[in-house]
Amino acid sequence: MMPLPALAAAAGARVAARLMRRRDYPANYTNDLALEGLLRFGAASKSQEPIEFVRAVLTQFRGWKPADGLTWRSNPFTFIHLSYAQFSGERAWLDGWVEDARACLKDVPRDAAGGACFVHRPWTGRIFVDMLQAYAVRMAAAGKLSGDGAFFDEAAAQYKHQRDALRDPETGLWSQGRGWGPGADFIAPLAWLRGQGWVIRGMVECLALTPPEHPAAGILRELLHEFSRDLLRLQDARGMWHQVPHRADSYPETTGTGLITHYLLRAAAAGFLPADPYRTAGERALAALCGFVTRDGTVLNGSFGCGPLLNVADYLYRPAPPGDAHTAGTTLLACSAAAEDGVLGFRF
Repeated sequence: MMPLPALAAAAGARVAARLMRRRDYPANYTNDLALEGLLRFGAASKSQEPIEFVRAVLTQFRGWKPADGLTWRSNPFTFIHLSYAQFSGERAWLDGWVEDARACLKDVPRDAAGGACFVHRPWTGRIFVDMLQAYAVRMAAAGKLSGDGAFFDEAAAQYKHQRDALRDPETGLWSQGRGWGPGADFIAPLAWLRGQGWVIRGMVECLALTPPEHPAAGILRELLHEFSRDLLRLQDARGMWHQVPHRADSYPETTGTGLITHYLLRAAAAGFLPADPYRTAGERALAALCGFVTRDGTVLNGSFGCGPLLNVADYLYRPAPPGDAHTAGTTLLACSAAAEDGVLGFRF
């Protein structure tokens, strides 16, 4: 059997090659997630080609200069400026980041408890794990760049707020959101796997940005340990997690598994989680995930996107078309984690 780093490198190379056959990637979060995966896979595999490809997408296809597309309202789920600056070394792409984060901190809609609400129809008090992770990372990066500890405090406080609002005490899993559907207090039923991937993504990215001695780092580590323990109980014998993680009758799902794989392995490598059992769990997941990558780089079993849904069946039977737009970036993130030496931290 091929060693895991070689298996991941081969699977990632197929996914990357498929992405780089075209450059028409307009600004939206699934495209930016794919570009982020390319950046990290290029850095992990010590290849400049993916990084140069992303530069061409941003500067030629989109016609962007560094400040373009930065505002927090334009993309509440991903952070391509941060990722591109980190892996290209072009710090100009972070010009204006702190100022924009200050505007976000001031203007983001909030619920009665101070929780940052989704930017669309904010009067409903909607909170949303898809948005939480990027909002928290935006704050933590502003803290890293400015030295202002209030940003770290905000990132940790938002995670604590949504943990208390959305975590199911029986399973330890987080609902995708609150405030969709029949009323402001309605919590989406069950737990969607990609939502769990978003949750752990923000925790680990924020910890990578937050000074370990800052109180926010302790809060985030505690949340990460709790959440990761709950996730490991639901990993299947093959190494995958399922579309509805505590329902074995739902299908093994690749986008959430990809995010969880990447962030378990990064957290173990960075010392945020103990290597035993989290590195082993991440490696099992990565080996299983590679089996869902076809010869032409299409990734199978990726759940079609959705906001918080209103009933159990909609989550259980969510379509999973081959090559769904979320699959490339999440798989590349996972494949990069097999060779993460030297690309774990924030460079600035």
